[in-house]
Amino acid sequence: MLSIGVIGLGNIAQKAYLPVYAEMQDQVQWYLDTRDLAKLTRLTNQYHLPMAGTDVKDLDGLKLDAVMIHAATPAHFELAKHFLTRDVNVFIDKPLATTTAQVTELYLLAAQHRKLLTVGFNRRFAPLMQQLQAVPNKNVIEVVKNRVADRQVPAEAIFDLLIHPLDTALMLAGFPTDIKPHYSMHADQDGNLQQATISFGVNGMRVEAGINLVAGANLEEATVSATAGVYRVQDLAQLTAYTQAGQTSTKAPDWEPTLTTRGFAPLVKAFVKAVAEQTDNPIAPESSRLTHRVLAEMADQLQA
Repeated sequence: MLSIGVIGLGNIAQKAYLPVYAEMQDQVQWYLDTRDLAKLTRLTNQYHLPMAGTDVKDLDGLKLDAVMIHAATPAHFELAKHFLTRDVNVFIDKPLATTTAQVTELYLLAAQHRKLLTVGFNRRFAPLMQQLQAVPNKNVIEVVKNRVADRQVPAEAIFDLLIHPLDTALMLAGFPTDIKPHYSMHADQDGNLQQATISFGVNGMRVEAGINLVAGANLEEATVSATAGVYRVQDLAQLTAYTQAGQTSTKAPDWEPTLTTRGFAPLVKAFVKAVAEQTDNPIAPESSRLTHRVLAEMADQLQA
């Protein structure tokens, strides 16, 4: 049985990951760690998972096969570096870091220690998104994340929100490396980002990824136009196909858990399997570095 530490027990960890960990206790002994002792006590009791402690040193005292890092973004770089240096496989929430130099340093460190560094791009493992990825002869790809009155400063919005549609769009396009992105951004009078778009053309395809933080609804859409029709996934839960034969809709099965529909459960299982069997990274480093590089270039333009 694997031993895996879990550091950071915030909102995303509680909603998207802890339920998955609780269901995998026949394969993994999870150890929870967070600075908030009250939260740690409550969650270890709720999910019947053992407590590591309230400090990184508490995890260092355990013989871990891997660690799941769900801490705040500013802590990602140092935490990932800390565990990789100690020969521990790392799973970490996106973004890995907010500069190309830090992302490169961490992947080089992982390669040096022959350990996995897996970033939590859950949408790559969402079943309906994988169906969209399989559509042949794509010519237009559009992915947008809409939020209602979500005030954020530009740099935070780019790395916390735009990273979702960008990575999805790159996946649907096959992660082409020879792209020259165009960036478009609009902020309100207080400097809060309202819309941001990244677009590029490659291999006969037009690709666009964007966020709208002043939309009238919370809705995430990925649309692929191809020679056979137009295919759209909404909120990872419904796929609609528009073809010459008419319109058809496929919803995620009622019996399918939400965390499977959204890709979290299959991603965690893929990571655990890769650690146990010492196989390839389920999130290819080259693809992750591409997503981070495009975002970092956009952030650099903001500061120019």
